[in-house]
Amino acid sequence: MTLPQRIFFPLMALFILAGCARPDTTLNINPTMNLPQQDPSLMGATISLTSADQRQDSALAKVNRDGQLLTLTPSRDVRFLLQEALEKQLRARGYMVGPEGSVNVQIIINNLYADVQEGDLRYNIVTKVNISIISQAKNGQQQTKNFRTTHNTKGAFTASNKNIEDVINAALTDTINEMAQDTSISDFIRQNARN
Repeated sequence: MTLPQRIFFPLMALFILAGCARPDTTLNINPTMNLPQQDPSLMGATISLTSADQRQDSALAKVNRDGQLLTLTPSRDVRFLLQEALEKQLRARGYMVGPEGSVNVQIIINNLYADVQEGDLRYNIVTKVNISIISQAKNGQQQTKNFRTTHNTKGAFTASNKNIEDVINAALTDTINEMAQDTSISDFIRQNARN
C-alpha cells in the first residue's frame, strides 16, 4: 500500500462515519424559577406534592432535517422540573412539603409542545404550555387552577435546536412566573389546611 493510499483510506472512513453521526435531538430546558414572597400568616402548614404528565407524546418538538423527521426531547424530565418549581414556590411562601400534608397539591402537564414550521426562507415556532394545579384538602374541598402560555418566534431559514430551546424556556419561564404571582392556590391551602 502506498503512502497516499494509507492516508486516503482512513480519511475516507472518517468522512463516512461523520456522515453517519446522529444529529443532536436533546433540548436544554432550563427556565428561570421565580419565587414569591413569604407569607408569615401560614403558620407552617404541611402539604404533599405530586406531578403528572398527561401528554400523549413526551416530545417537545418534531423537525424535518435533511429529509429525516427528528423527535426533540428535553434534557431533563419536565414533569419533575415543574414539580420542583412549584415546591420551591410553596416553600418560599412558608409551607412545609411532606408526604402527609393536610392539602394534596398536584401539578399536571396537559400540553407542552413547540410547533416548528419551516419554509424555504423562514421558520416559525409556536410553543404552547398548559398546566393544571389541583389542590385537594382532607375536608373534601378541591380547587383547579390552570396556567396557559403561548410563545411565538420567527426567523430566517431553518430553526436550530437553540431557537427551539429559547422559545420553550421563555414560555416555561412565563408560566412559572405566573404561578409565583398567583395567590389563589395559597389562599385555598390557607382556608382548608386546618379544616
